[in-house]
Amino acid sequence: MPLPIRRCKRWNLNKRSKIYYLLGGFFFLMMLVALDRGLLFTLRAWESNSALNKDLQNLFFQKRDFNKKFLDLPKGTYSTLILGSSRTHRGIHPFYIHKRLKQNAFKIAKAKIRLKFNYYFYNEYKKIAGVPKVVIYGLDYFMFKLESHPFFMKQVLPNDVQAESGYNNGPLLLLSNKKKTDDFINDKLEQWNKDLAAADGGEKFRIIDPFIGYRKFKNKEMRDRRRFKTFDYFGYPGVEGIYFKKLLEEWQKDGVQVVLVHLPDYIGTLKSNHQLDRFLREIRELTASYKNVSIYDYNDPKKFSLSNKAYFLDGGYGKTNSHLSIAGSRVFHRIFLRDLKKHYNN
Repeated sequence: MPLPIRRCKRWNLNKRSKIYYLLGGFFFLMMLVALDRGLLFTLRAWESNSALNKDLQNLFFQKRDFNKKFLDLPKGTYSTLILGSSRTHRGIHPFYIHKRLKQNAFKIAKAKIRLKFNYYFYNEYKKIAGVPKVVIYGLDYFMFKLESHPFFMKQVLPNDVQAESGYNNGPLLLLSNKKKTDDFINDKLEQWNKDLAAADGGEKFRIIDPFIGYRKFKNKEMRDRRRFKTFDYFGYPGVEGIYFKKLLEEWQKDGVQVVLVHLPDYIGTLKSNHQLDRFLREIRELTASYKNVSIYDYNDPKKFSLSNKAYFLDGGYGKTNSHLSIAGSRVFHRIFLRDLKKHYNN
């Protein structure tokens, strides 16, 4: 005998219940949007307040930064200023310049700072340290492609020209601006964790940074490949290229000897950056009218052993970036300092 079929009662909502559910859903969405906007505006206000209270000392908040006492820098201490990215940080060292040429060099070179930062930093630097005799600037194949990190920009932008950072629109602003807010929060956390011991006012001011690079570690990425990714050159003006021209103008006005250095890359990176000729040609065109600018290209197998893996920390076929090791930097300076020496005799 077949079982009787039970029919479920249809759930019918009366008109009043439907209105309650609709109002509840609408209220939830309104609260979500209000919370989203409120949190974002709170972060923006915090960010704006940080910007209005710029402090150049914040540029050197990391534990290993040598220049923690930057604001105490006696004017005229340094004849040389070194600017650039992480390639410059690991490749060009004040220690060797002082040891071989008896010149004091101040270096600020980080992965997150680019052309715009360097322009504004230079204008702040010369107020504190004076106009340098020589500026050494590390050239990068990707220098017109990348943007200076907002945290570092906030420490050098004049207070009266600090514009609010652009934010993306969207239904949920926190989600639409996740990367920007994450970067800001991470920077704040990193700043709060800075080495407090180094801020001791009794510490003696040191002039020559002893850092000469990092030792080589095993890197399986540096193997040869028949097929590998290549990278097109991202040309001028790119993202911040106009500040390269502004720097050139500033250095010419100040009578600074400018030494543009194209550091060696591992051979795999050299071949991956397949439009290097175009990059160097454009740099020469941009600097042709400036008599105080010299360009040195060491990214050449005829000048440097680009195939020696011991000379590089990383890089490889399909890699656009490469850094010198402590051994590679030592060899590089033997070549570079012979060229740099003549710029102090002018």
